[in-house]
Amino acid sequence: MVLVIAILNDGTIMTIAKDRVKPSPLPDSWKLKEIFATGVVLGTYLAVMTVVFFWAAESTDFFSAKFGVRSISGNPHELTSAIYLQVSIISQALIFVTRSRSWSYVERPGFWLIFAFLIAQLIATLIAVYANWDFARIRGTGWGWAGVIWLYTIVTYIPLDILKFIIRYSLSGRAWDNVIENKTAFTSKKDYGKGEREAQWAQAQRTLHGLQPAHQSSDMFNDKSTYRELSEIADQAKRRAEVARLRERHTLKGHVESVVKQKGLDIEAIQQHYTL
Repeated sequence: MVLVIAILNDGTIMTIAKDRVKPSPLPDSWKLKEIFATGVVLGTYLAVMTVVFFWAAESTDFFSAKFGVRSISGNPHELTSAIYLQVSIISQALIFVTRSRSWSYVERPGFWLIFAFLIAQLIATLIAVYANWDFARIRGTGWGWAGVIWLYTIVTYIPLDILKFIIRYSLSGRAWDNVIENKTAFTSKKDYGKGEREAQWAQAQRTLHGLQPAHQSSDMFNDKSTYRELSEIADQAKRRAEVARLRERHTLKGHVESVVKQKGLDIEAIQQHYTL
């Protein structure tokens, strides 16, 4: 049955090449820490959910009492069929979580990915419902248990997005900065010290843009002082942009550099020399 899951998974994974995805807002790079951490955490969660399902079906009457299905406790062949369907559904549904940056049900996947997933899980469901294969030691559980397994899988699928966000936030460094450096988790300041952080950002921007540092005073972190600094930074940026625009329009060198950039050429590689 593992081989059947692998074949159906491979067919679904190949359709990712035709998936509908959003381009990355930042340059991509290998994020091995995030890949390994996500694999370990999500894999552990899925394994635990499978063990919980097996325990509930084998050792309790929870599903029989809540959904009215017949008990499959003590029937290893039907238990194997039920576990097969549960693992097949949740392992392929994980694709929708890992492919998305936001909530998996918000970013619509491509048509072929959805189609391949539905076909693969329809085949898996039919196997779990009707198959009586002695060589694989499985026996059909019926449509009642198939519905219960689909419902259980949908419920256990929901926390996957939350775990994904927790992993990314933990590895980004912002979580530890807030706790250790900014101490926003333990502060009693108004708005968790938002005013001070804005003032620190404004000070960093003034230094970055070559402006004179603000004088250290008692009202350094007041809202009015912060807004005044931000307004001054914005005015300086507008003036620099206007100077660059006038230089590009009214000087030969600026015009040549503008044309070179628009054509995608490398000005350093051009052997011709021009003078003003």
